[in-house]
Order: sequence, then structure tokens, then C-alpha cells
Amino acid sequence: MNISLTDQWLPWGLGLMLIFPLLMVALAELLLQLRKRDHPMTRVVRELRNWVIPLAALFFLLTRVLQIDKGNLPIQLVETLAWVSLIVAALSFVNVLLFTGAKPGTWQNDMPKLFRDLVRTLLIAVGIAIVLSAVFGVDLRGAFAALGVGGIVLGFALQDTLGNLFSGVALLFERPFDIGDWLEVDGQVGKVIEVNWRSVHIMTRNLEQLVVPNSALAQAVIRNYNKPSPRHRESVDIGFSYGDAPNTVKQVMREAALDTTGVLSQPAPIVQTISYDDSSIGYRVYLFLDDYSQVPSIRDEFTTRIWYAARRNGLSIPFPIRDVYHHPVPKVSAEEPMRRLASYMKSLPSLAMVDDDVLEEIATQAQLAHFGRGESVIVQGQSNIKLHFVLAGGAIATTKDVVGKQYTIVEMTRGDFFGYSAILANEPSPMTVTASEDLEVLILESAAVQKMLNKTPRFSQQLGMVIDARQSKLKAINPVENQGSSLLSSKR
Repeated sequence: MNISLTDQWLPWGLGLMLIFPLLMVALAELLLQLRKRDHPMTRVVRELRNWVIPLAALFFLLTRVLQIDKGNLPIQLVETLAWVSLIVAALSFVNVLLFTGAKPGTWQNDMPKLFRDLVRTLLIAVGIAIVLSAVFGVDLRGAFAALGVGGIVLGFALQDTLGNLFSGVALLFERPFDIGDWLEVDGQVGKVIEVNWRSVHIMTRNLEQLVVPNSALAQAVIRNYNKPSPRHRESVDIGFSYGDAPNTVKQVMREAALDTTGVLSQPAPIVQTISYDDSSIGYRVYLFLDDYSQVPSIRDEFTTRIWYAARRNGLSIPFPIRDVYHHPVPKVSAEEPMRRLASYMKSLPSLAMVDDDVLEEIATQAQLAHFGRGESVIVQGQSNIKLHFVLAGGAIATTKDVVGKQYTIVEMTRGDFFGYSAILANEPSPMTVTASEDLEVLILESAAVQKMLNKTPRFSQQLGMVIDARQSKLKAINPVENQGSSLLSSKR
């Protein structure tokens, strides 16, 4: 048998024997690397490797090497599958090229996924029709006529599915929400995570996925918490005692709201008196937020701060029902509470050297205050500072330099003190003191502190050493500022 290079099948056979294996190995290696990087082109390469290249090689093997007639039905089926797989791979490539990694604000990023899926399906259907016409010689006019009759029958059978499809298209063009928006549908609140041709997927705060059909969503009343603006107003109701002045309550609530993380200062929180109930006066606080997803944590922090703020300001949150029990109480002299407070002050290491009579005298001027974790006791730059002794809990003192970078000065626990600006000619505070956990402090007026300094030199020396150490840290951060420690040194 004589074989000549001029034979038509020989170049195709050699080409398939050499090029096809090399191409498949190269695509396999490329697919492995893309998978490691989770690259969007992975799908395109996989379709080329699994479908397009093998089907094309099979077609050329049958027609060019084995020289089987193209009019044979198996050959036509292979050719059809090869063209369809090529169309699908090309559309996948275009999808990755245009829409993957699109920047916000561009038309590619704004194009809904549902619309892209519909266009892709339509183009595949058109491509299949063209391939069938070219390969099998199908008359498209007759096919379309048959599809028209069959489509009517199919439409009745799939009316629910088609209803979801067209409802999805209507929602697509109306765009009452986008992926990532928070919605309320039939009393259920959740975040939109997917919109497809049949339904909308919503993830609730309980991490439960709701699948709402497009036809039901098109007829439902939808509340969108992200449109027309991401700003949201959240209301919190609470009652205070009839003995608390409403204007005082409103001021305390407003300050607690502004100190809550996530609450906007503009527009400012609104506090309204809404009712006079059996055991309390009802108030409603409106908090303005710019992130609806943080509503539970913001409500938790705000309602927690209310308790501490009410405690510090002498406000009372009454119980709806009270049971009163009468118990004989032994009489206590008026001096007894002051003696107990003086004894408690004596237990603090920083006040242990102060005489008992001095502590009893200044106990009449002392105040107790409670702060919740995260609350600011003193703010940097604040004036009219008083000396605070930590009785329980913890606090952290920080300062910011001229460019706004924050530094930690000291972490304080029971017995430590802060607010020494009251001693330094009542200078503004160089530090911000924040409760790192629930904090109870003893607050002394400047006059009481000066009395202890004058009558207890050892107390003055101890305070001076602590203040000098903190001032050294402050001077290292802002050398020009924080020069007030010399005032205390001169007093010593």
C-alpha cells in the first residue's frame, strides 16, 4: 500500500495526532491554574476543553480522515453539537469580558443578571435555529409556524412559570430594588441576595432564606429600606417617671443617642413626649441611621446606654406594676452613710494615706456615677473636669495628635484616677477616657481635692508622680501641648 503526503486525509490525521493532544494538555494546565485563582475565565476554558475541542476533533476525524459523507445523520449531529457548544463558549467569554469585575456606576454593573440570562438564552436559541437550518437544511418558516401552535399549548401548561418569568421582567424594568437592598415583604424583613427568572431570594436576620416567586412579589406591597435613600429612621419607645422633668429626660436621651455608634448627628435625633400612661410618661426617640443592616446592634447599644444615662442623671424608669411590702427598718443616723462612703474611699490604694476625718468631710461632696462599656466619661478638650476615682470596672485613656492619630495613654482599674486637669488650673482635658467595661466612679470636686492635697502631703506626692508619668507620654505625642504638670509640681 502506497501512502502519499498528497493524500487529503494524511495531513488531517497527522494534525489531529499531534495538535489535539497538545491542545488538550495545555487547556488542562490552564484550567488548573485558573481554578487555583478562582478566575472567572475558568468556565470558558472548561467548556472549550470538555466540549468544543473534542467535538471539533471528532468532526474532522470523521469527515477529513475517515472521509465519511457530511450528509450522514451521526455526522450532522456531531457538527450541530460542535457549533452549539462553540456558541455557548463564545457567549460565556463575552459575559466574562463585559460584566465580570465591572466598576460601580457603569452600564455593565447596572445590568441585572436576570436580563443577561434572558438575552443569553435568546441568543443560544437563535444560534441553534441557524445551526439546524445550515446543517440539516430545516425550513425555519415551517418550524416557527409549528412552534407557534405548540407555544400556545405550552403556554397554557406553563402559565405559572411564564407568569413568574414575565413578572421578573416587569420587576427588572421597574427596578423597585437591587441586590443588597433590605426589603419587607408580607411582614418578613431580609436582604436581597439573588434575582432570577422565577423568584427573588431573600436572607432574613435569622439566616433563613425566603424564596418569593416573582408573580407573588409583583402583587405584594414591598417596603424598601434602602430606597430612595439609604438613610433610615428607627424609633425606640421608653417610659420615665412622672417625677422626672420632660425637658431633662429629652436632653439625656438626645445625648445618649448621639453617643451611640451608627447614629447620625445630622439630622439630629428627635425625642417626643407621646403619652401619659398609668405608671410613666411615654417618650419616643427617632434615631437616624445610614445602614439598615446595623439596626439590631444600634438599638441594643442605645437602649443599654439609656440605663446608665438615667442612673447618672437621677432619672427613674418605673415598673408597670409594683408590689409594696412594709418592713420595719432600723433608724440610721444621718452621719452613717457618709461614714460608710469614707470607709469605702479609705479602701482605695490611692486614698489609703488620707486621714479619716478628711475623708468623712469630703464624702459629703462626693458623687457616684455609672458608665456603660463604650461610653465616654471625659472627652479630649473638655473643660470643667472633676477628679474621678475608679471604684469598679475599667477605663482606657487615649489622646489624638495634631493629625488625628489616636494613642493609648493608660488602662485603668479599681483605685486608679483620671481627670487631673481639675488640679492643673482647670485646664481642658488632654485625654479622652472611655469605659472599657461597666464602670463605677467616685467624683470629687476641685475644692475637695485641694483640701486633701493641703492636709495630706503624701497624697499630693503620689498624685504628682502619676500625673508626671502620664504627662510625659502626652508630651512625647504632642510636645508643644500638655505643659500643665509644672503647676502641680509648684504646688508640691
